[in-house]
Amino acid sequence: MCSDENGAPHAVRYLNSQLAALHQNAQKCLAEHPQAISEENKHFYALAEFAVLRPGVTSQVPSASNALFHARFKAPTLEFICDHDVLLHLTIDEGHFVDSSKGPSTKRQVTSFIPYCRILDPPTTLPAGLRITFRAGFEMREIYGNDLRIGEYSSVIDLVVLGLRGGILSISVEDMLTEVCNPADAIVLSVSPALETGRETLIRYLGQYLEFLQEAGNHVLFSLPQFNQHSAPMEIDYSLASRPGEQHWQESIYDVSVDQINAYLSSLWLKSTMLAQGSILQEDCDWRLRCLTELVHKESGFYYRLRFGAPRVNILCSKEVVVYFDIDELEFFDNEELAGEAIKTFKKWQIAMVMNVMPARDAAGYSITITLDLANARYHHMLSSYCGLNHDEARSDQYCSTVVNFFVEDYLQILHEARYHIIYSHDSRWEMVGKPKPDAGDESEGSWWTIGLGEGGSAASQETIQRTKMYGFDQVVAVSQGSINVQFSAASYAIFRTWEFEQSFSATFKPLALHLLSDNRALIWVHITSGKLKTLKNGAPCTEESLHEFQNWRLAFEVGLKMCAQEELENSSSPIYKATPAYQKHGTQPDRVLKHIYLDLKNAIYIHDYSSYAGFQTVTAPADGRTLVCKMEAVIWYLTRQYFPALCKDGLNVVFTVPVWQSGASLPSYALTDVTFHVYSRVEVTRYNWAQVSANMEPIVVVLGTTGGKPLPSQRLEFSTNWIVQANKGFSHGTISIAQRVFIEQRLLQLLANVNAQTTLIPVLFNPLLGFHGVNMKRWAEHDQRKDRPSKWRLVPSEGADCLRYLWEHCEEWQYKLSGNGELDAAQGIYCITRNCVELPTTVKEGALHIKVSGRIDLRLSFQTATTKLTQASSSVYWSANVSIQTIGSSIKVSTLGSLDPTFTEAEYTEGSTTKFRNPKDMLRGAFPEKINLDDLVQEIHAFEGAWEYFYPLATPYSLASPVFNDDGDLLFELRRHNSGPPRLPPMAPGGRFGRPGSPIRPQSRAGRGGRASPAPSAHPFSSGSGQVAFGESVKIVVTGEVVGGGLKAPVPIRTNF
Repeated sequence: MCSDENGAPHAVRYLNSQLAALHQNAQKCLAEHPQAISEENKHFYALAEFAVLRPGVTSQVPSASNALFHARFKAPTLEFICDHDVLLHLTIDEGHFVDSSKGPSTKRQVTSFIPYCRILDPPTTLPAGLRITFRAGFEMREIYGNDLRIGEYSSVIDLVVLGLRGGILSISVEDMLTEVCNPADAIVLSVSPALETGRETLIRYLGQYLEFLQEAGNHVLFSLPQFNQHSAPMEIDYSLASRPGEQHWQESIYDVSVDQINAYLSSLWLKSTMLAQGSILQEDCDWRLRCLTELVHKESGFYYRLRFGAPRVNILCSKEVVVYFDIDELEFFDNEELAGEAIKTFKKWQIAMVMNVMPARDAAGYSITITLDLANARYHHMLSSYCGLNHDEARSDQYCSTVVNFFVEDYLQILHEARYHIIYSHDSRWEMVGKPKPDAGDESEGSWWTIGLGEGGSAASQETIQRTKMYGFDQVVAVSQGSINVQFSAASYAIFRTWEFEQSFSATFKPLALHLLSDNRALIWVHITSGKLKTLKNGAPCTEESLHEFQNWRLAFEVGLKMCAQEELENSSSPIYKATPAYQKHGTQPDRVLKHIYLDLKNAIYIHDYSSYAGFQTVTAPADGRTLVCKMEAVIWYLTRQYFPALCKDGLNVVFTVPVWQSGASLPSYALTDVTFHVYSRVEVTRYNWAQVSANMEPIVVVLGTTGGKPLPSQRLEFSTNWIVQANKGFSHGTISIAQRVFIEQRLLQLLANVNAQTTLIPVLFNPLLGFHGVNMKRWAEHDQRKDRPSKWRLVPSEGADCLRYLWEHCEEWQYKLSGNGELDAAQGIYCITRNCVELPTTVKEGALHIKVSGRIDLRLSFQTATTKLTQASSSVYWSANVSIQTIGSSIKVSTLGSLDPTFTEAEYTEGSTTKFRNPKDMLRGAFPEKINLDDLVQEIHAFEGAWEYFYPLATPYSLASPVFNDDGDLLFELRRHNSGPPRLPPMAPGGRFGRPGSPIRPQSRAGRGGRASPAPSAHPFSSGSGQVAFGESVKIVVTGEVVGGGLKAPVPIRTNF
């Protein structure tokens, strides 16, 4: 034995010799000590004889009558497959077993593998020389020692540990007779000669036998001794010891078949071939990506070019594979430029390399990747072949060794740098792009309506809504990539379904599919269900060639997402483009322009890694591969050079359109005057990691705008939440958010400020000598000093965490006193306070939003003289209404709930003082509106009904649904496809929540007031016969209370001399 050779054959002989010696010892034990046959001693002779006795027998000596299984064995032998797996050959000299498959199975239902075994079943004789081959794993272990008698160094003893127990599931006799057991896990390669019946039962007994061999210690053997400290230890590599025809290949590894792996490698080779031929372009393309197809190498005076066929693998075991690199042509030259004819040419060479493999799966089980461990790669000479190599010719051996050394030392590193060391990668999510989720249900129902029902995920969805941040933008439209794919499916344009180019190409398409990437890019898939094409010649269709048919080809491209104005859009005069809803509504208006977000299809980059070609499996010959390459080159050319430009010509690459108004005085409330967009995500998503991004982290498109000529605060939206709420089975079209400044401050509160002006009453003293009959109640809007002042709302803390609460409050208190030398010493007072409230919910309630508007006025009159106690009269008026924005079908409907009629309380008087006061109820009724007028507010919200006219997708317009306010007061809606399905009735009708049906809005009317009349004016203690105030008398008027949002901030004394 030499240290520079593979010691595996020597090790195999040494190991089998140990087994033979141990077997001979067992036979000697039986021959010389027959009385030793017992349960306690059977491990001594297990290699030679083994029996499974019937239950209850007394004799330990096996026979046909008392043994369910009995066999005498020849010496077992080992045959190593690789460095991890070994074949164990067992040969039976003689024996028998009870074949339970012959007996009836009437007592119980059992598996076909272990039928019911009867005690009295007759035995079946085993044929002499029956050979059973098992495949099992093994490990190499080392024992370290320090013994001066061995040497002045540490000694190492190598052990081979066979995994016999893990190979087969063991079962006791009692279990076989009384229990239903699972099928065995044994890897049985062969039983020769084949048994007509009872094979499974026999293997079951042998499983017990292998387990007992391991318990007896026969699974541990010594490898070659190596105690010489002066020589290098011999390398033992069982994987490299096999010769052609001796391998026992596995069909799969990690649930991936060898055919799937080779198909993947063939696909990589096709990609490399197209890169080498310039059929496809790639931004990061360099010479390494072409190394699977061709390669030029120069070293030590050798200049050569290699042209490869598709690589392929055979599976040795669960940890090792053999990779074959087929060299279709190898040319050696005598110059570095590889000019002129080759000095030597070889064809059909094959280089075999043995490598370990490493699997990787994601936690969710979607993807699997198998990579080569290049650090452990070894050249396998006996599985390599060199056609045409004549060792007698000069330099022939040098040619061979140069190429082999290049593979071992350099080529594998190049493969790693090009990521070609990945021999299989698949993610099931690739196949789902553009397809509706199996449990998504009807996407027209949207997603948010389930949040209020408390279904799974509603708390997280509610949090997503409440924590959205607009960061200074007036409007944010967030659209999911699923919605874009739904729009592609809804597009009815014929060019999306069928298309042809001259007589050279025709195809039927499924809808485009899209997946968004960071940096405003996206992957798109073109799925051709069936088609015909002619290949190319000199960069153009070969007209004289016949058509090639194909089916179910799915091509992936990476494209950019860009924005342009209408005049920059290619062929904006196209009839198809002019028929779009966006153009019909806005395209010809002089005060606005259309901005388009479109796919830059003209610069599409073909992505082979995510493309698939049905009918293609493994390239077995370079000629077949090049034929397929020609077809792939052709379909890429037809799509990128003809089909994509045809889509762009009619504007069908536009995914979104936004009308942008010019700044002016009279703009619609939600008209954008500036706009931008970008792909929004928490993490960077690229073509390499997009499949690993979870559904709730998928990138989305956000369109950002401002109104009223306000400049954009930024070109990007800072990340706050995911924006897309996927509460209903994982799908939502998107979200639109209107800033609190735009809707609440500039519109809603401004409109409701008019309600404040109409429902706030102010006492006005026009003649103090008439007492309370000299006081009028005027509305804020009619008051000379108040009507030009704002009646603004103020945000106040709400009692709960599920709404925003705004308050308007105004209080005025008047006191009129008489004192001095006159006959009277008296005082009268008027106290009037108005409190109005608006509540805006911040939680989704079954797809509806209810804006609650309410108010109350308390009026109190007081009178007191020097001789009487204080007397009072009081009354109140209150009102409450709800503007309901209810989701019905795919859109919203606006109505009012509750009564718009005010309610007046009966006047309350201090006992015995009725005649002293004017009826405060009549004072309120005479000034307060007959109806609460919310017409302007309802009209404003009507803008949200129907199709949304400020943002347009490709096919079906969006409508707004499920309105809600977030924590910042921004108004959010869920996007739905307009009129995409039948209306969905909410679980609770609005009337059930508020107790009254919707009330119509009626205009204000001042006619027909009724109620109790006030007493006629009479002599008042404040009045004098002359109607004049006596000398020295004065009126002190005090306005108390804060005017919320504007007006007076503190009590202001007002002195008036009469």
